[in-house]
Amino acid sequence: MPRTLARRTALATAAAALAATALSGTANASTGASYIGDGYRNNTHGVWCVQEIVNNWYEGWGPGSPRIAEDGIWGPQTKQALQQFQQAFSVKADGVVGPQTGYALLTNDAHDPYQGRNGYCYTYIPTPAGY
Repeated sequence: MPRTLARRTALATAAAALAATALSGTANASTGASYIGDGYRNNTHGVWCVQEIVNNWYEGWGPGSPRIAEDGIWGPQTKQALQQFQQAFSVKADGVVGPQTGYALLTNDAHDPYQGRNGYCYTYIPTPAGY
């Protein structure tokens, strides 16, 4: 009986500590977001954000503009679309989302709710310090 009580107490203490840690943490700043591209861990949310923002940018081209799947999976189509975006925004077209490309992605359309410092994608796309 005492062992069961001790286990339950330890489990409850661990659960409370985990909950307190989760509730007290702050959102990651975009300067801490991982790079996105070939050879990187590629957070699914970050890849999805790149796909959504690039598709939003493509829509500005008008009817019939190309689109890429918004599936959160990094692949050749997403890389190629990102390189087109990078070329259009005078960023090194290496197919990698680092701080400069991240800044371009997050600031190209002020009306897109996923972009900007308050947008969903801010925590998943790297940007330069100070943004």
